[in-house]
Amino acid sequence: MSTTTTPLDDPQSIDVTPFALRIPEILENIFEHSDEKSNRTNNVLVCKVWSDPCLNVIWREVKDLSRLVKLLGPTVLRGSRLLDFSQTDKPPKWDRFSFYARRVRKIYHEGERAGTYRAGLALRSVFTDIAYQRLSNNIVPNLQVLEWHSDTSLYMQNPSILFMGPSLKHYILHEVKLSPAELSLNLRTLADRCPHLNHVKISLDSAAQSHGDIILDFVMRMADLHTLELPPFGNMAPLTNALRGHSCLRRLQIGGCHVIDGRLDKPCITSLALPSPGGDHFASLTFLSIVVPYAVVEKLFSSKFPSLQQIFIFSDLRKPETPSTIKHLIDTLTETCPQIHHIHLSYAFLPEEKYTRFPPASCIVTMAHIRPLLRCSKMQNFIFKHPFPITLDDQFAEEIATSWPHLLKLQLNHIPLVRRKDFKNCFTLRALLPFARHCPRLVHLSILVVPESSTCPMLGDIQSLPSSFFSKLYSFDVGSSMLYESDKHQVALTLSQILPPRSVLCYHNNVKNDLTSDTDEETPPLSPEARNWKSVIDKIPYMRWMDQLAKTEQRELRRKLQELETENERLRTQIQTLYA
Repeated sequence: MSTTTTPLDDPQSIDVTPFALRIPEILENIFEHSDEKSNRTNNVLVCKVWSDPCLNVIWREVKDLSRLVKLLGPTVLRGSRLLDFSQTDKPPKWDRFSFYARRVRKIYHEGERAGTYRAGLALRSVFTDIAYQRLSNNIVPNLQVLEWHSDTSLYMQNPSILFMGPSLKHYILHEVKLSPAELSLNLRTLADRCPHLNHVKISLDSAAQSHGDIILDFVMRMADLHTLELPPFGNMAPLTNALRGHSCLRRLQIGGCHVIDGRLDKPCITSLALPSPGGDHFASLTFLSIVVPYAVVEKLFSSKFPSLQQIFIFSDLRKPETPSTIKHLIDTLTETCPQIHHIHLSYAFLPEEKYTRFPPASCIVTMAHIRPLLRCSKMQNFIFKHPFPITLDDQFAEEIATSWPHLLKLQLNHIPLVRRKDFKNCFTLRALLPFARHCPRLVHLSILVVPESSTCPMLGDIQSLPSSFFSKLYSFDVGSSMLYESDKHQVALTLSQILPPRSVLCYHNNVKNDLTSDTDEETPPLSPEARNWKSVIDKIPYMRWMDQLAKTEQRELRRKLQELETENERLRTQIQTLYA
């Protein structure tokens, strides 16, 4: 019987093939940058040397579990959305299944949200049959990441249990409605079968305190976790106290990184930590993100965090934080986090109608509340959002710039959008000079300014800056800063001289799109100050062109003057020679 081979399978052809194209690791890197269609129809069929690395890339991530099911045998859709094996009298093809399943490194299951027969109930029946046949075996032996977006059921009807094995390192259970019994089964199985697990993310639509007790038991068993993301519960103190001694924990996220506007059904954390005897806890923790009131999270920092570098704290209060809680939190962070270089303080947004037009003095954050943070000389990113104004001046900009020479991002735009006639204590455009002078690595600057012609820096001040000032600045955000018609020209001239050509000037439009109007416009109209800022943005390139043209003319004029002086000197020398 004759067999057909591809040209590259011939030994002579293999000899002339570049050695790099016979190394599996290099081939896999190449195939990862190829589109899926090319890998499936072309690359995998080139030769035997290419086939195995290409199959590894094709099967590395599985987003459709029916692909795995069909490896065992032909399937059929029975009744309403139920997937089943069509040849029940024949045994499953486990050899064929293993040949491909050993290549899978990640499984992403969308579940019933996918909206197709492959999701949810469609697969439960067939996976129940698989579970009875391979009860104690891990069907995907080299799986490292399991991401499950679906309602799960108990044991045999829970396909995710079949994929938990010793090789699993990342487990993500996202937005599912789980009873305490179902969650307990998942986490107990996970702890028993996955000793090398280092990343766990659990996000539940409705989390009760009983879920928290189950998660606590799981966390106490998993001492080698590096990253842990959990939903919020009312009483988180037992959990955080259990995590204090986890020497491997580097990232802890409770409640998500981003505050979800209008989602008031999430439980508010009322207790986060119990009194501790002191000393260093969370020894390896470098990242902390949590949705919790400032006064509650302050108790967590009763002892030092020697390695903590990044903190994201989103207040979950139904009203804004007061300046006193902000100052207490900043003082605590400064004392207990010596390595901190990234701080993000924000809050859950309130309905705009609850804002007061003229906030009382007790709600205004002053420079004294933020000044203790200037002791953190390693600061690179500081983002602070408060619902009421912050009293700032240009001298404080000098303090920030000199105290934080490694600054990359600074955001001090407060919310709501308070007009200048209501509140005038904020930076002027002169505040840009200290940042240009002392912060060479600055990438993003977001501050409110009073852009008046009388407060713009002089040309001599700009020319005295270092030659490479703002060399990395990408964006300058003025937020809702008020700008009047009479100041546009001078502001555009100043910004054209300070901002680098590659930077972007951003502003906030205070006018919202009226969805009830009969207009077909998809974008809202511009407010008067937004139109003025847009006009400034349009003027800046022209100002730079005019400046460049003036410099060119000056250079040309200097060149001509130099030529005239040279000619004058030549003639003078010639005349002197004739008289001599």
